Amino acid sequence: MCIRVSIVIPTYNRSSSLRQTVDSLLQQTFPIKNYEIIICDDSSKDDTAAVVKEIINRTNHNIKYLKVQSPLKGPGKVRNAGINVSSGSIIGFTDDDCVVSSNWIEDAVKTFNLNENICGVSGAVITEGRCQSKFKIPRKVTVLSDEGSYVTSNIFYKKYVLLEAGCFDVSMRYLEDIELGWRVEKVGPIMFNPSLLVKHKLFCMSFKDYLKKMSFIEYWVLMYKKHPEHRKKDQLLFGRINNKRLFYVIFTLLGIISYPLIVELSYLFSGCALISYIFTYVAYDKNVSQYALRILKLPINFFMDFLRFIYSMKASIKNNFFMFY
Repeated sequence: MCIRVSIVIPTYNRSSSLRQTVDSLLQQTFPIKNYEIIICDDSSKDDTAAVVKEIINRTNHNIKYLKVQSPLKGPGKVRNAGINVSSGSIIGFTDDDCVVSSNWIEDAVKTFNLNENICGVSGAVITEGRCQSKFKIPRKVTVLSDEGSYVTSNIFYKKYVLLEAGCFDVSMRYLEDIELGWRVEKVGPIMFNPSLLVKHKLFCMSFKDYLKKMSFIEYWVLMYKKHPEHRKKDQLLFGRINNKRLFYVIFTLLGIISYPLIVELSYLFSGCALISYIFTYVAYDKNVSQYALRILKLPINFFMDFLRFIYSMKASIKNNFFMFY
């Protein structure tokens, strides 16, 4: 038996969706003797252990189950544990709420074989499902092109490259997959192959949970501080501000600056800022039928933008690196 590919799946309290993920990996066109599945359990409190045991008992596939106990938060430490016990020269990553295509591993290996110089290969990710409640906020993971996101829902790396790059940074609770991809890029290229397809389950969050998740902005700022070259590469001036929002930011700043000098001019700039903000969220396309709904959502969008600004400023001060999300 020669294990060439190791698939690492971090999991926490998702036994139901984990079963679907593993089942999709048991139906691969790649020879079962040449790949292994490593399930890394971040101390789940549900029946994950029982579910994995049942899967192992009914299949001849190579499956390893790890209970990872650590005071550190985030999936980075769990994925690193999987890398440490892996036998393959290629490490593939997906999540416990994903379903991979039947040719997923085979196409990844073919991509490496045809492109010996690459260090990794990523693929397409589409989100399926809908939120049952209008009061839930959908969290989608969509990758349809080579955008440099390197999400661990769908990516493969050569193992020696991961070890050389330093594996996942356990100090980062969020965005650790993108940050790792940027470090791997310094070793060699990561290729995008759209034939590698992963379907990601839609995750619906309450407003309270969404606010808790906004702490990821701190890690977004930290990520660019660690890799400042990407700030210019991604064409970020103050941060993630697109061209339409840039006018809003400029007029807002002019309104604040001019207020102590010429009040009338400050009102003019403030009015321009309001118009540009409305255009950003309401009239950015010709779909007039959606304008009324977008207008109703303006207070929520304004509130969320305000929160993102506060979190960005807090993270910028903490990391001594200015970025606006």
